[in-house]
Amino acid sequence: MKHGRLTPFLFLLPALGIYAVFVLLPIGESFRLSLFHWSSPLAKPRFCGLANFTDLMQDRVFWWALYHNALLVGLSLAIQLPVACGLALLLSRPIRGRGLLRTALFAPMVMPTAAIAALWLFIYQPGDGLLTQLIRIVRPDFDYGWLGVPSHAMFWVFITICWRYTGFHLVLFLAGISAIPTQLYEAARIDGAGEWSQARHITLPLLKPTLAVAATLSIIGSLKYFDLVYLMAAGVPEESRELLATYVYRLAFEGFSGRFGYGSAAAVSLLLVALAVVLPLQTRRRAATAEGA
Repeated sequence: MKHGRLTPFLFLLPALGIYAVFVLLPIGESFRLSLFHWSSPLAKPRFCGLANFTDLMQDRVFWWALYHNALLVGLSLAIQLPVACGLALLLSRPIRGRGLLRTALFAPMVMPTAAIAALWLFIYQPGDGLLTQLIRIVRPDFDYGWLGVPSHAMFWVFITICWRYTGFHLVLFLAGISAIPTQLYEAARIDGAGEWSQARHITLPLLKPTLAVAATLSIIGSLKYFDLVYLMAAGVPEESRELLATYVYRLAFEGFSGRFGYGSAAAVSLLLVALAVVLPLQTRRRAATAEGA
């Protein structure tokens, strides 16, 4: 009997071991290094307590990076989720070519990040860029450096990020819609409900759990985002181009700055910000699920 109870835990041991080595151990090491000044792998770390965190609170670039992360979270929730939900409502209907449309909308998710960066750098290119040329059809004298204006550059990079990940949320909403019993729609049609009424009173309320999952994933992804910002905003001044993840990378690894302890403190701060945002959302979602049950 005892052996039977231990069997599930034995099967979990390999996965738990991998998780501990590649997730828990690096997190613990980041916490440890955040308490040290460490300028080089060849130098001996020097304990400094919370000095790295104190310096971080006075770091102008850190606060700009945090602001950019908050902006990306807001744009992701305001653009990705409503657009993905609307497209899912449209593509869940029996329209011609919906399979092709679904594939086309999800395609950016499987494209290489470098290819997406190159594509959108061409679109945003001043002068000969695709977006500028399209606007010049109605305004021949139009000229604007989309990524050349520091105060606006990150906004256009974030639009690219929203474009890429809308397809991912589309798949989530399509899965949520497909799980709704068709009998509910049949009963609503018998009662004379139209398409809009069905979407408003059946589909959208029953998509709330899917919306909660999509919002949580969007927030987590926005807080830890790195790649497209790093590739597309290279020419933007430092404080106007950083997210927390890119700032952590530049502090610790770029330009031989050797600020490993300070970079670890920034990484720990990123983790704490993510936990502070996500844990209350998860608690509320579980409480709502328990009440619904």
